[in-house]
Amino acid sequence: MKRGGLLILRGLLWLTAILIALKLRLIVVGESQSSAGDGIQYYQLSQVLRLEHRFAYSPGAPLTFTRLPGYPLFLAMLAPARPIALATHLIMATRANALLDVGSALVVAAMASRLGMGMLAQLLGFGAVVVSPPLFMLSTFGLSESLVTFLLTLTVYLALRVKDAPTSAHKRRSAIAAGILLGLSQLIRVDALLVIPSLLMLFGLLQGSWRKRLSLMGLCLGLAALTFAPWPLRNLRLFRATYAGGVPWIDQEGVPLRLGMMRWYQTWATGRQDGEGFDLFLVARHAPLPPSRPNVITPVMYEDERERQRLAALFDKYCREGLSPAVDQQFYRLAWQRFKRRPFRILVELPLVRLKTLWSPMPPYEMGINSTLLRLPEERERWDRFGSLLLLLSVAGACFALSEPHKRRWVLALVLIPIVRSVAFVYLHPIPLQRYFVEAMPVMLLFSGYALAWPIDRLRELLSVLVNRSSTSEPSF
Repeated sequence: MKRGGLLILRGLLWLTAILIALKLRLIVVGESQSSAGDGIQYYQLSQVLRLEHRFAYSPGAPLTFTRLPGYPLFLAMLAPARPIALATHLIMATRANALLDVGSALVVAAMASRLGMGMLAQLLGFGAVVVSPPLFMLSTFGLSESLVTFLLTLTVYLALRVKDAPTSAHKRRSAIAAGILLGLSQLIRVDALLVIPSLLMLFGLLQGSWRKRLSLMGLCLGLAALTFAPWPLRNLRLFRATYAGGVPWIDQEGVPLRLGMMRWYQTWATGRQDGEGFDLFLVARHAPLPPSRPNVITPVMYEDERERQRLAALFDKYCREGLSPAVDQQFYRLAWQRFKRRPFRILVELPLVRLKTLWSPMPPYEMGINSTLLRLPEERERWDRFGSLLLLLSVAGACFALSEPHKRRWVLALVLIPIVRSVAFVYLHPIPLQRYFVEAMPVMLLFSGYALAWPIDRLRELLSVLVNRSSTSEPSF
């Protein structure tokens, strides 16, 4: 077949894959739309932005800085300048999420092409992102993950594209675009910054002098900072504070966080939502526990009777005073004493358990998924196995790619994305839900496609070698 025919065939194949992916995603979000606490706040902020061009939770209410503005602004641009119901808002948001996820899948395929992976690996990587359980589930909510995941995946692709750019001008344009997208991503979620180590490595691997490489790094990060800068400057002028939205010492309600309790929480918590004081950490930070509240102390929080009694006395004080600096300091002392007794458990065992929590898909019935088309399993085990299989394939695919010298350095730069995010959330965040890992999922799933395609490509290469040998060894008459 001539080259033109092959290109047409490839184009038709990709068009078919994209249409199937869009149809699948749009049907699922049409059947399963859910609102969550964060989603409600995004809806409220977008309503006021649309109607009054102000950043507040309700019409006429005071301005706020407790949420980052990127996603509410995106939602506001999806609808006309009039009030809309929550149900209408969810339809628009989830459809947009479906389109963004397919966009992330396309960027992953382009990334695979940049790494020298074949057509089959590109298609399989695309498909893995489309059917990924975490991305699937989160797209049914009016949440920011789909948008920031698409922007960050595109940012990484632009940084990867620099290595093949034909001229310095092309390299600069890619670095500029990557920096702007990184800044926009940070306006949506502060943890977008966790992609920076990977970007720096990608720029550091480029050919040429270190001066040129450092200039590209500076260009990218400088533009990211400039893109983000209006938000903290606005908050500094209005509130004499930079911004909240994820800063460790200020929560989303603008209340300063006490880190002592968080350190104590991390000496025993596994990150699961089913018990283990999950509501304790989320709720009790802001106000005293009511005296009528059932005892929140569970066996996982203490190791012996002496520690239990001490903890009970501390919680009695907590119920009276709230999380005052003095109470928080006592939590910190408990955490430090526990660390001295069990350093290996706190530094190794519990982080590994939280890592499993971070990587484990939440079951569809907990996320509001109810698709009759896909007949998604109600059993958590089957859903978990599917999601875990994709992640295992991703790890295997990354190992295959690392075994190839011409890919190794670039693969390491990409693998750094899930590694940095995992370490950050396992050690710094008390509740590492997979929702917080989803931004690294497309890059990981790129390698799941490669894992499936790798043995097929190796077999094809082997057969080609055998055929060539056979043809050259035939006797001539």
